[in-house]
Amino acid sequence: MQTNIIVAGYPKSGCTWVTRLAAELVQCPIVGFLDHDHEDIAQEGQNRGSVFRCYKAHQQLHDVRRSPIAGNSKIIYVVRDPRDIAISGAHYFQFVRPPCLATLLDKYPRGNRAYMKMVHPWVSPLSYRIEQMMRAVLYGSRHIDPWVRLPWKNHYPPYVEDHCFLLTFENLLAEPQRECKRMLEYLGLRRSSDEVRKAVEKQSFEKKKAGFLKTHEIAKAGFMRAGTSGQWRHELTGKQKELFSRTLAVQLKQFGYSD
Repeated sequence: MQTNIIVAGYPKSGCTWVTRLAAELVQCPIVGFLDHDHEDIAQEGQNRGSVFRCYKAHQQLHDVRRSPIAGNSKIIYVVRDPRDIAISGAHYFQFVRPPCLATLLDKYPRGNRAYMKMVHPWVSPLSYRIEQMMRAVLYGSRHIDPWVRLPWKNHYPPYVEDHCFLLTFENLLAEPQRECKRMLEYLGLRRSSDEVRKAVEKQSFEKKKAGFLKTHEIAKAGFMRAGTSGQWRHELTGKQKELFSRTLAVQLKQFGYSD
């Protein structure tokens, strides 16, 4: 019987990395983004033979549960420090200013490219993008991207309450082999320590990015910007740090995210 592995999380939480790592450990294909037919950046291993299939998702839990493939599935939820999500999102998403201009530019691909190359750096500097992404994480925003219309603090609780397998980005960075063994145990699989080590090494940030650059897959390489934790400490202003601490005091303490 086919088993589907769904790796879910708030955007920029490390879902792509965890999806690839899970599929590498299991040796199964990554089909793509859950219930979407576009080619997702996480896709790979299409020739792997396995009873497992791996999917990436940013949907809320009730939407995941409504998926046609959800009946026989294992759900892994990735948690990341929301302050780092804000920094990563600020470097990734487009911040067309004013927001209504995005709809117009989408009709003219060349116009969009010209805007992003010549106008965007001036009207949407990094400080502006961080401020906007920070507020999306805290309060939700439909202007940046549909997947961040919900605040971070409202995205993860249903997964926790439903007892889905929880993985934190920071623990995976610090103890990858330990966290991979936990993930395999949840999936009901066994792998040797050497197999786990090789999977972690193959899917490491540095090796994966170098591989994409070697094969001239520039978009995929660009998607992998930093792959670290704690960027918020030197990217956020004191006022922004204080706003996070005040607004998400309970949630930050819940996951052991210190100031």
